[in-house]
Amino acid sequence: MKKFIKALWHELYAGFETIIGWIAALFGMKDGSKYGRVLHRIIGTAFAVVVIFWAATTLVRFGRSIYSNFDSVFDFGDNDSYFSEQVSDDISYYDGFYGHYGYLKNSDGKKVLKHITSISMPMDGDSLVYFSDGDKRGYFNMRDGKVVIKPKYEHAWIFSEGLAAVEVNGRIKFINTEGEVVIDKGFAYDVSDDGYVFHDGHCAVNDHTGKHKGLIDRNGEWVIKPEYEHIAPFDNFWLIRNDGEEAIISLGMDTIMPLIKGYFEFNDTAILVTFADHTQSVFSLQGELITASQIRDVEQMLYETHEVLYPVNNDGIECKDEYYSYSNPAQRMEVANCMRYEAERGWYGLMSADGRLITPPSYVNIRAVGKDLYLCETDYGRGVILNSKGVRVK
Repeated sequence: MKKFIKALWHELYAGFETIIGWIAALFGMKDGSKYGRVLHRIIGTAFAVVVIFWAATTLVRFGRSIYSNFDSVFDFGDNDSYFSEQVSDDISYYDGFYGHYGYLKNSDGKKVLKHITSISMPMDGDSLVYFSDGDKRGYFNMRDGKVVIKPKYEHAWIFSEGLAAVEVNGRIKFINTEGEVVIDKGFAYDVSDDGYVFHDGHCAVNDHTGKHKGLIDRNGEWVIKPEYEHIAPFDNFWLIRNDGEEAIISLGMDTIMPLIKGYFEFNDTAILVTFADHTQSVFSLQGELITASQIRDVEQMLYETHEVLYPVNNDGIECKDEYYSYSNPAQRMEVANCMRYEAERGWYGLMSADGRLITPPSYVNIRAVGKDLYLCETDYGRGVILNSKGVRVK
């Protein structure tokens, strides 16, 4: 080994000697000249520094790689260097920091599975945990940490209702807890999908083209045909989207809201529906209408009259002379007959004083310019003048 390193050093140095001779000749210096000797020393020193730096960097990288691999096999240090996660009563996962591999330990403190980069827990009722070794994906039993399905998949997802989706050559297949493929119907893999998980016996997948989505049952049969741009679970519902329309169905396949031009917002007790015209309605979680016209806010509007108000002095006298010219006069404000209301956030309509809706919320801003005149902006910078009946003033 020493002979090899020495020979390599001589070969490299000989190369640098050639370069030095070429530079010296270029400047008209001879090897034995004063300047030639100085040039040899400078370049030789620089060469030694570069080689030493390169060797040190290589050794550090090699050492880190060796330490990382040994650390995944042997237990160097304590568990404080890892983020711990309880997998089951008897198994804990320790996620390594700074490039260290994670591992599983049982309640006796024994490492039962090493060389792990990530895990993901299954749905309730399933016992196989997804894990990655940094290259492939597989599954281990959450009760004892033993590998049940060896890492062999480029992409894989958690177990749900006894099945897990795996990607093979751009196609989604479903395996059982024995690793056997039980659904293989050419579903296309979509990199934008968050995952393929069963909810109450149904899972959203793509057709063979990858352009449309539908719902399948646990036999891989279409329950909802692949005719939609997007289907995803949301709480206890499936949210369907297609060509600017959205619909909601329950996990039991009941239609809660048919396809509409708009979008939905959910809370614990109701669904807020925002339609394409910016109006909003509230429905129960069963799809029953609660509020036909949901209003977010109502405001009175003021307009400027033609009466000018001047500032007054301590005696209550209006100050109009030049001595008080620095005090700008103001115009008297009056309350307009109509109010403005807000439905979808940032969209306004006219409302009468007795609460009757005069216009839909079709404007990005409304301000009073007279007692019965209103500037209604259709977008910022453009608008129309409406009267208190919502009729355009020409």
